[in-house]
Amino acid sequence: MTDFDTLQNRLWTDVLDRLGGVDAIFSAGDRLVTPIKVLLTESMQLQPSGRTQTWLQVSTIEYSLADMALVAKVGETFTIDGIRYTVQSIMNNDGYIIKVGV
Repeated sequence: MTDFDTLQNRLWTDVLDRLGGVDAIFSAGDRLVTPIKVLLTESMQLQPSGRTQTWLQVSTIEYSLADMALVAKVGETFTIDGIRYTVQSIMNNDGYIIKVGV
């Protein structure tokens, strides 16, 4: 990893924390349980695509790849304050921050 990548990873971890990141536990079935800091956005409205007029309402979780060096898969879970959020989709992965729909 280059010095730039290390700096970038630290930056995104700090940004999530300053934006109101909360403690979560990531669970990938029986194989992995990891404490991690995430940014939870509840009831976010997504603009429809195509001919539909219905707006989707979803919650999202964002986390830094520096904190957990894997991309969550559909069906894996994050637990925040005793509430379990199941990953429904991977919305964005820029190599630093992962955003999943839950």
